[in-house]
Amino acid sequence: MKELRQQIRDSLLTPSTWIRLFFMLLYGIICYIAIFVIGIVILFQFGVVLLTGKLNQQLLPVGQSISIYIYQILVYLTYNSEEKPFPFDNWPEVNEYQVVNLQKEAEPPLKDKKVEDNSEIL
Repeated sequence: MKELRQQIRDSLLTPSTWIRLFFMLLYGIICYIAIFVIGIVILFQFGVVLLTGKLNQQLLPVGQSISIYIYQILVYLTYNSEEKPFPFDNWPEVNEYQVVNLQKEAEPPLKDKKVEDNSEIL
C-alpha cells in the first residue's frame, strides 16, 4: 500500500506530466479554432459548388491540410503520439489529394399532380 501511494505521489510530482497537460490544453483550444475554420471552408466550398456546380480547386489543399492538422492534434491529445503538431512541427503538407467527382444525379421521375386514388395519400 505504501508503494502505491509513493508511486501516485511520484506521478503527481513529475513535471513532464504537468507540461503535457499545458500543451494538451493549448492544443485543445487550437483544435477548437481549427474546427471553426474548417467549418468556414466547408460552407464556402459548398456555396461555390451550389452556385457554380464546380469545386474550388485552390480550396481543396487548404481543407485537406487543416483536416490533417486536426487529426495530428487529436492523435497527440489521445496519447497516440508524443510529437507535438504545428507550431512545434511543420505544417502538414498536401502532396496529393483525391477529388471526388461530382456527378449529376438522375432526375427523379415526375409524378402526376392529380391523385387518382385517395388511398395513396396516406
